[in-house]
Amino acid sequence: MLLCLSFQLHAQKNIYIPKDLVNNDFNNPDSKYAYARMASTDNLVIFWEKPFGTNPAEAPLLDGKPMTWDANNLLQRTESFYKFFSDTLKFVKPGSKAEQYKMMIMVNYSLEGTAYGGDYDQQIGSLWVTPNRIQDKKLNCIAHELGHSFQSQITSDGQGEAWGGSGFFEMTSQWMLWQVNPLWMTDEEYHWKAFMDQTHLAFLSLGNIYHSPYVLEYWSEKRGLPFIAEMFRQGKKGEDPVMTYQRMTGLSQLQFNDEMFDAYRHLITYDMDRVREVAKPYANRFTCKLDTLDNGWMQINKERCPQNYGFNAIRLNIPSPGKKVTVSFKGIAGAEGFNKVNIDKAGWRYGFVGLKKDGTTIYGAAGNQAKRQILFKAPKGEPLAYLWLVVMGAPTEHWMNPDAIPNMSENEHEKTATQADAEWPYQIKIQ
Repeated sequence: MLLCLSFQLHAQKNIYIPKDLVNNDFNNPDSKYAYARMASTDNLVIFWEKPFGTNPAEAPLLDGKPMTWDANNLLQRTESFYKFFSDTLKFVKPGSKAEQYKMMIMVNYSLEGTAYGGDYDQQIGSLWVTPNRIQDKKLNCIAHELGHSFQSQITSDGQGEAWGGSGFFEMTSQWMLWQVNPLWMTDEEYHWKAFMDQTHLAFLSLGNIYHSPYVLEYWSEKRGLPFIAEMFRQGKKGEDPVMTYQRMTGLSQLQFNDEMFDAYRHLITYDMDRVREVAKPYANRFTCKLDTLDNGWMQINKERCPQNYGFNAIRLNIPSPGKKVTVSFKGIAGAEGFNKVNIDKAGWRYGFVGLKKDGTTIYGAAGNQAKRQILFKAPKGEPLAYLWLVVMGAPTEHWMNPDAIPNMSENEHEKTATQADAEWPYQIKIQ
């Protein structure tokens, strides 16, 4: 059975024969991969291994496990992902090798659970999967891995330097998945739950790379959807994504901190156009951990202390209309019990964000000094449903997070994994 869906383009694309398959006779049905076990669209081609038979919907069991999968659904869904990543997110540009070749999906008859995206021979984006990763209808896994295929296509086209460290690649693939499935947060709610316990981690910490595409959502809303792909094209070896972003936007470190803080304040209520409605069930559900001190002061707990560009969201009692809330803030970089890294570059951002009962988000006073009072006055006639204090670690100078150093060997990563992330402890008093 040969499946083929027709999608009209100006010119028929070719099927690339990878170097490691040059001895595979695609015309022979007994070969590992064969044209007799192929399905294609104008932009994609799927090959599946011989044990599946000609119809993967009737594939035999392997060790008692089902190996069947829906080739038509895989084609239709992946083609839609392809078009969005290509035409809207602009991960390929005119002249790309993807205009010459179809991206490739290779399905292995295995129970390993393998799914990874990349490229064949720095020519064409490809991905490799096993049946248990393509048996669901939505194919979230495939959207994520195809994201990696498009990231690899940029370097295959000679347009980027494969910079940024693995973390940003994973974060971007999650963002790409979220673009084509707005319900990703619900489908994979375990990522959101994990992020709720780790908002304090550094922006590029490997601990959050699968959980937190939210800064990229903010960037793409602010700079345009194609901006993320452009970061992959313009990123240079020796940079991390923060450095690339600052260079591309011309932002100083102070301005970058302000923007990251703005992103997180928007995140508290998911006050972003594309996801405002679908993410509403997850708004205003953040948690924090503070230790009580004397005289009404509280101190951030070590377990939740913000690192570089990590944040805390502290829920406040709502004052009566027209009444005020005052927060006294005191940064205590270098305090005992916290990681002391570059404490001469200590910095914070802190400020209010509220949600009115009509669903409108409001942003109150913000500060960046190590010691300061900020004040919020509840609006009259516009009752609040929630009020938050957001605090972010905001170093006055950027340096690479140990997790984010690109092109690092495994031994080097093991060494840096033991290095402490900078922590920016603080105390607050709410009156």
